[in-house]
Amino acid sequence: MNTATPEQIHYNAVTVALQGDYLKLKKMHRQYANWEEAWRAIAYTYPDISPETLWKELASLNVTLILASDMNFPSILREIPEPPFAIYIKGKLLTTQIGIGIVGTRRATNAGKTYAKEFGKALAETGCSIISGLAIGIDAAAHRGALEAHGITIAVLACGLDAVYPAQHRELARHILETGGALISEYPLGSPAYQTRFLERNRIISGLSRGVLLVEAPVRSGALATARYALDQNRDVFVVPGPITHPNYVGSLELIKTGAMLVTSPNDILLAYNITPPIAAVKHIDLNDEAR
Repeated sequence: MNTATPEQIHYNAVTVALQGDYLKLKKMHRQYANWEEAWRAIAYTYPDISPETLWKELASLNVTLILASDMNFPSILREIPEPPFAIYIKGKLLTTQIGIGIVGTRRATNAGKTYAKEFGKALAETGCSIISGLAIGIDAAAHRGALEAHGITIAVLACGLDAVYPAQHRELARHILETGGALISEYPLGSPAYQTRFLERNRIISGLSRGVLLVEAPVRSGALATARYALDQNRDVFVVPGPITHPNYVGSLELIKTGAMLVTSPNDILLAYNITPPIAAVKHIDLNDEAR
């Protein structure tokens, strides 16, 4: 971990004190000239918090903190509405590749998980980074597809990086790190995965991506929230179609109706970014196939 600046050390202390609350951080950011000043203003309220001790804990876990004002903060993420004030990273965050977010329901069908894995693998083979949220279902399948291709995949978590949520994906998270990918969070160490944080982290999944692919998005789902963030962030939205009677595709089909790009092969996404598809193209999805 590089030598820390006072701004990094004190931002970490402020966000720990405020429990990663974005609105409170936003207020502090507006009120004070820098994070060191912000910490001095509230330090008396948190006598048990030592900025230096907290920073040593980050270093002991090999977690890097990048402030939005830092040169190496992802520029694509800085440009979104309500960007994070900083991100915590385990692993390597490559910003030179095209990032494609792949999201969908946790209650995915076997067919949906197969599609997510195939898309993740094919896109990663061409050098795209696959970005998702490590959740069960579509997210995990997309990560695994990228790993199968020996590609780069990034997981954006809704908790601090001292934990993995869901816990059953600790091995998947370890594999992501071992193969050159990254785990990312805007929340400090010790932050639990509250329900509202899954929605907040979705804007980072789309924010790091040039385009977002939805695979099985029910009418009420975090995947649809990610699509809405993507549209607000001027990102491309791609959708895998499915049976019109299946509840997992209700939101997906509505997005197609409103202008999202229907895709039946990873090549459709690659061509949208002028990337030459590999010779061995993934088969097109049979629109008459039953979601299993």
